[in-house]
Amino acid sequence: MRRKISEFMQKHHMAEEGDCILAAVSGGADSLCLLLILLNLQQTMKFRLCAVHVEHGIRGEGSRADALFVENFCKEHQVPCRVFHCNALEYSRKHKMTVEEGARNLRYGFFDQAAGEFGADKIAVAHNRNDCAETMLFHLARGTGLKGMCGILPVRGKIIRPLLCVQRREIEAYLASVRQPFCMDKTNEELDYTRNRLRRQVFPVLEEVNSQAVVHMNQAAELSAEILELMEDLTREARNKYAQWEKQGCLILAELGKERPVLQKSLLHLILTEIAGGGKDISSLHVQKLRELFDRQVGRCLDFPYDIRVERVYQGIILRKCTGEEGRKQNFPELTARGFWQIPGYGYEIRTRLIEKNFQNEEIPKKMYTKWMDYDKIKGTMQLRTRQEQDFLVLGPDGRRKKLKKYFVDEKIPRQERDRILLLADGSHILWVIGYRISEEIKVTEHTRRILEIQVDGGTAYE
Repeated sequence: MRRKISEFMQKHHMAEEGDCILAAVSGGADSLCLLLILLNLQQTMKFRLCAVHVEHGIRGEGSRADALFVENFCKEHQVPCRVFHCNALEYSRKHKMTVEEGARNLRYGFFDQAAGEFGADKIAVAHNRNDCAETMLFHLARGTGLKGMCGILPVRGKIIRPLLCVQRREIEAYLASVRQPFCMDKTNEELDYTRNRLRRQVFPVLEEVNSQAVVHMNQAAELSAEILELMEDLTREARNKYAQWEKQGCLILAELGKERPVLQKSLLHLILTEIAGGGKDISSLHVQKLRELFDRQVGRCLDFPYDIRVERVYQGIILRKCTGEEGRKQNFPELTARGFWQIPGYGYEIRTRLIEKNFQNEEIPKKMYTKWMDYDKIKGTMQLRTRQEQDFLVLGPDGRRKKLKKYFVDEKIPRQERDRILLLADGSHILWVIGYRISEEIKVTEHTRRILEIQVDGGTAYE
């Protein structure tokens, strides 16, 4: 296995002579194998080695014991080690993330900090072939494009993944062969986490279908990465051919319509994200709306996230950033308990339904864009709109109010984005800051008789 990993690292240029590699070590089987292999390769590949451990504060004494185990292991093997302690649960609640997302954000933040302290050139993490297959399947289940099909890449910036050429069972066999104990994280057995359910319930079935399922999925991920690289090259060529940057924005020539649909989508997505300054809220639905605009009459306009306005002109379509009131004018609908609406300026599709019975055993959705509300606590109409001066949220069970303006400040929402955030309002009472939180006053309780479910769909991310 040592030779396989060494060749994999060389193939992907993971370590150059004189590099300092920071190994992220949790104390589990994968990360301990990573550290042992890097220690083994250190002399022949001529790099320096250091380590980082993040104790997330989730498992109490168990996670503190893991931190001590890693510290002692590193002392025994003379590997400089930095240990960080944090509270991932509190961080996740504060930033409205799942515990998995919050812990990951904290972890990689501490990795960067440790890399700065040690002067590390690379950060080695212990993802293996099983992790890549799980990520690929996770993306497929949620909806993805070519980028999501790539699973986990061997190299991404400073991050390197030397174990991405081996499976979990090879790692466990290696540790057994050298009689190296490792930490067992009990949360890996819990089925509350999506990845654990995939690992414990889905992959055993896939391997019954074919014992090489993980290997084949990794091969598909590698092929997807090669195709993605080719698509990026072709998209850059198409950009030079069909996109003309002018003072008022970017003109995309109508001749783009002669290209294959996949290249059209790729270029339109690229231009949208370039003008927006990021791709977080740019979806496949927006890209499809752009393609459809080529077939509309001259003068037709559409509004997109980030105050982007698109207009059909004689030569094609022109995309530009709007400012001030120009970027905010839009008529929004009033919602009812059952219905479907399209919000073209945002690329949203909104569905509502009323649940009046048999919901006692159902779990309240935790998704950012699907919410349950106590329908009988909504006093007036449900108006979609952007912010107004007197808007407020109810944030506590005691009815404590907070001005929407102060909420935006406390949540560190950039000033330029506040006028674009869509709200569901009952008068000045904000029921839901879409993409953020709902009012405490209309949350579902054990006394709820009727549930209003609202689902906001922006389309599958075009990756």
